[in-house]
Amino acid sequence: MTIGGLPVRLITLDGLADWCAQNAFEIEEIGADEVFLTDHSTGSSWSLFRVEDWLQVKGLVLEDVEPELGLCLTLARLHDRLLGCRFSIDQQHGLVIVADFPRAAQSVEAIGETLLQMQSIIDQTVSLLEGVVEQGEPADDFAIDRAFGVTGSLRVH
Repeated sequence: MTIGGLPVRLITLDGLADWCAQNAFEIEEIGADEVFLTDHSTGSSWSLFRVEDWLQVKGLVLEDVEPELGLCLTLARLHDRLLGCRFSIDQQHGLVIVADFPRAAQSVEAIGETLLQMQSIIDQTVSLLEGVVEQGEPADDFAIDRAFGVTGSLRVH
């Protein structure tokens, strides 16, 4: 059932249960406006929830981190890469990765592709980010390029 084109309960989002089954994700309803997705192949957990007419997906990258200067500078450099999602420091959980879906982009295909993209970004950056947190020093553009497997970048550093 939908109201104004949006599902009354997020778990009823058209095709979500099928996508989860096909991609080895478990889906659990937290409330009418939130579902919790667990990726059986990576162990990653994702919260998909409604923020007014928008949907947002959030996944944990690192627990118990503080917004220290080195981490903030590194996150700013990562955001400069136009990843299609963003990192945020959530005081409840730690470092999270977040993507937003306006009403026009709330298809299961878009959400699924974004989840897989976000997992890839986590896989490529988690070691880099752990080092930044441990050492307290920001990663430079060359280190970020290496994390993504980019060598000989044409990017102006």
